[in-house]
Amino acid sequence: MKTFILSTILICLLLSPLQAQYSKVEEVTIESKELGQTRELMIYTPFGYADSAYKYYNVMYVFDAQNRMFFDYTTSVSMLSKEAGQGCIVVGIKATFIEEIFYARNHDFLPSDTKRNMGPKSKGNAENFLKYIKNEVVPYIESNYPTLPGRTAVGHSLGASFITYALIEEPDLFDNYIAVSPNVDYDDQRLVRGLRKLNPEEFESKKYFYISHGDEGETWGWKEANENAYALLKDTLDSEKFQVTIEKHPEENHGSNFMPSLHSAMQAYYKTIQPQFRNRLSGKKYEVTIRLKVQDQNDNIYISGNQKALGNWKSDQIQMNYVSPLIREITLPISDHAEVMFYLDGESQAWIKYGDGGRTTYPMMIRPEEGAEYTFEVDGYNN
Repeated sequence: MKTFILSTILICLLLSPLQAQYSKVEEVTIESKELGQTRELMIYTPFGYADSAYKYYNVMYVFDAQNRMFFDYTTSVSMLSKEAGQGCIVVGIKATFIEEIFYARNHDFLPSDTKRNMGPKSKGNAENFLKYIKNEVVPYIESNYPTLPGRTAVGHSLGASFITYALIEEPDLFDNYIAVSPNVDYDDQRLVRGLRKLNPEEFESKKYFYISHGDEGETWGWKEANENAYALLKDTLDSEKFQVTIEKHPEENHGSNFMPSLHSAMQAYYKTIQPQFRNRLSGKKYEVTIRLKVQDQNDNIYISGNQKALGNWKSDQIQMNYVSPLIREITLPISDHAEVMFYLDGESQAWIKYGDGGRTTYPMMIRPEEGAEYTFEVDGYNN
C-alpha cells in the first residue's frame, strides 16, 4: 500500500509541470441580462498557456460552437498553422434551444424585423444577441484571461451573416471577420444594403474581412446577392483601413466550404494581419520598471523590444542599469503592449525562465500599468 501511495505521489509530481503546458477547453456559464437567458461558452487555451505571467493572446470568437466541429477545427488551425507562434485563445459561443418558445440559433442571428418565419412564439433577436457579445462575453474574456487587443470573429452560414451584421452595427467590436458561406440574400439582400452604408474611414482601427462561398450561388440561388456583396466589398470598401479577401470554392458545398476557407483565412491572418496588430501600440505611455536577474556579476545586459523606447528590436541600443551584482534594471515609458528580449553585451540573446522548470527565447509580453515593476530571470545565453 505504501509503495502504491508513494508511486502515485511521484507520478503526480512528475506530471504537474507538464499539465500546465497542455491545451485545454473550459466550459463557462453566463447568466445573460441582455438575453434573459442562461448561455454557455467554451474557452480554449493553447499549449503553454499557464507557463508564464508574461504571455498574452489574441482571441478568436467562434459562433455556432454548439456544433463542435466549427470550434474544434478553429482551435486546431489556430495552433497548428506554421506561423501560429504561441497560438490564440478561442472562445466558442454556443447557441441555445428553448422548447417552450421554439427559440434556437436562427433567433440569435437574425434581427427582430426579419421577414423570415421565426415561428409563432418568438422573433429574431440579433440586436440583443449582439449586446450579449459586446457587453457580457467580450468583457468576461478580457477580465479573466490575458488578452491582446486583437479580436477575430469566425462564423459559418447564418453565423457568418451575423458577424457581417455585427460589422455593420458595431464595426469596432471585432478587428477581423472570417465569414464563411454567409447568407447575404435574406430579407432582399439586407446585409448588402447595410454594407453600402459602411464607411471604413470611421473605423477606430484597421479591419480585415474574409468572405467565401462554396456552390451556394448555384444550388441555393444566392449568386446575385453574393456577386453584389463581392463587388461592393472589393470595389468600394477595400482600402487601407478595411482589407478584404474574397474566395470562391465552387467545388465545395455549404458545409465542406468551412475547412478550406478557415485554413486560407488563418494563413492570411498569421502572415499579414497579425504582424500588423503586433505593431499596433497605444498612444498612452506608462512609466514602468523592468528588472532582470542575471547569472554573473559581470553580465552587461541590453533590452530590446517592439517600440522606440525599447530600441525597435535592435539588440545593442538600450543598456540596462547595474543595480547589484545579480540585478539589472531600467525605468522607462512604454506603450501597450510591449514585447521584450534581453541580450548579453548586446549580442547573445538570453534564455528567460518561465513556468515550472521551463525557459524560452520567445519575447516576453507586458500589458503595462503606470508605476508597475516587471521581473524576469536569465537561464543562460545563446552562443
